[in-house]
Amino acid sequence: MNDIWFFRDFQRLAVEREAILNLQESVNWLTGTNWLIDNAKLCLEAIIHVHGHDYAVKLVYPTLFPTVPPTVYPQNPDETWSTHQYLSGALCLEWRPDTWHPDVTGAQVLESAYKLLEIENPHDTLNHTVATTEHNLSIGQTLRSSYGRFCTHKELTNYLAQLPNSADGSIEFSVQWQNSSFLILIQKIRVNNEVEYSDTLIPQGLRGTTDNHKLEIGAFYKTDIAQEPFEEITTLSSLESLLQTAGFETTALIKEKEIGETKEASRLLGILVADNVGTLHFFFLFSADSEKILKLAQVESCIDSNNPRLPAELRTLPEKKVGIVGLGSTGSKIAASLARSGVGKFYLIDEDIFLPENVCRNDLDWRNVGEHKVNAVQEIISYISSFAQFEVSIINLGGQESSAYLDSILRKLSQCDILIDATANPRVFNLLAFVAKTFALPLVWGEVFAGGIGCMIARSRPGKDINPTNMRSAYYQFISEQSVSFLNSETHQYTWETSDGEIIAATDAEVSIFAAHLTRFIVDTLILREPSLFPQSMYLIGLQSAWIFKAPFHTIPIKTDHLLPQTTNDLTSTPSLSSEMILENINFLKKLLEEIIDGNLPT
Repeated sequence: MNDIWFFRDFQRLAVEREAILNLQESVNWLTGTNWLIDNAKLCLEAIIHVHGHDYAVKLVYPTLFPTVPPTVYPQNPDETWSTHQYLSGALCLEWRPDTWHPDVTGAQVLESAYKLLEIENPHDTLNHTVATTEHNLSIGQTLRSSYGRFCTHKELTNYLAQLPNSADGSIEFSVQWQNSSFLILIQKIRVNNEVEYSDTLIPQGLRGTTDNHKLEIGAFYKTDIAQEPFEEITTLSSLESLLQTAGFETTALIKEKEIGETKEASRLLGILVADNVGTLHFFFLFSADSEKILKLAQVESCIDSNNPRLPAELRTLPEKKVGIVGLGSTGSKIAASLARSGVGKFYLIDEDIFLPENVCRNDLDWRNVGEHKVNAVQEIISYISSFAQFEVSIINLGGQESSAYLDSILRKLSQCDILIDATANPRVFNLLAFVAKTFALPLVWGEVFAGGIGCMIARSRPGKDINPTNMRSAYYQFISEQSVSFLNSETHQYTWETSDGEIIAATDAEVSIFAAHLTRFIVDTLILREPSLFPQSMYLIGLQSAWIFKAPFHTIPIKTDHLLPQTTNDLTSTPSLSSEMILENINFLKKLLEEIIDGNLPT
């Protein structure tokens, strides 16, 4: 009984009963009150008399009263009295969740119901009015009961606005079937059989063509018809009649479909209409054989070519190319985040297959099981970005592969603006460090510590940091001075076994934090931010109170700026050559080039 308020709080129950009694004795519009318990909720049935009509109402106290306000319904669930009434039948009153406070009584809620009915006078067709709304519904609230939806944005509506009122033509659209709704994306508009508008803001993975049957063909009309008639349309014939009265030829609503060597007429599945104030209406047929059409709800977007939700400093990213090696838990998250940040070119490298056991930490899911990770991540990005370009290589960069193939991959990596090692594999790191040093490219890498207690992130920028190999040496020097029972200089696993035999594993949340830190490093490097947000180029970041971390999010910078690239600390620097050795090498290469020019060797 503790969860039933009227058994738990007798004092409030007495207040509610007295308030209702006082209200009934002080007004002449409330009669027939009757208390009852219905479905474990306290209720009050009553009659509200307004403008000569009796309205049988039911006041229902919620389980969590007085934290949540009571609700007033018609006793007959089939009755609709007001425009301020939800689909459930509940009246939207002055006292509702956004205005409620626990001192308000059910009697005051009934007074609010009386005011609404008095203002609107629902049963009087001549004197009926609509009460002004006191609050605005969000798009999510508005679309709760809408199964079919179509998406529009400024570039689409601006194009339609500049067309004359008599314009008509065809549209090409896709249908995205979702969990509890479906969405229409208008991808192309044709006027006089020519493509006048093509939506380039739609992500590549959602674009289609009529050739591969991903797009449906529909019709569009720009009219000077008022908005109200379109709200009453429920059948295709009624829409045809309305358009015909406005002078439109509606034969375009029938298309010919080839069936073998014959042609069969069928109706279009979508019709887009603009009314006289530019409001768009989309009508959808679930079947070409159906007469009934569904008027879809409009989803208005503020997206445009210059995404205002991204900082202006990121607008150079569409021209940047990132090379990501390793599309596992970390790499998949980094790739998706960079796509959302606006990076436009990706070179993705991994040879691995996505397996069910990878779901716990990867950005991929069961739909990608059995697929190469590079291909699956490419698909994810194609659903995020409308302009991203891809190149993928299925290769084990640190494993047994053809030398020629490996050489070609490293050359492609040299054409990137930044290299990202998301493998935690020392052999891969050495290869990427070589490419980064040889071609003066920045390299970003990191590692999650066993059990997810923390992570390390690092970057090496040409001319600003020591080369990656020396930076890694500095890192190992630092951790060798610490007490590390779960860490070695080669690799760190996601799991760690304690002295008691307990297995501690890094979670998706911990890997996500690590990937987010690396992504910030990458973006900061790509946009050449000055000054950088990061004073140091290597950090240890704690996620638990363990090892040297005093608390979660304890950050420890590892300083490397004192190790200048040209000092003896640069272990990979090239020894100085004598002038005689330089001249000998030049003569050697000169002879080889002369043989090519003379035609002695194939080019």
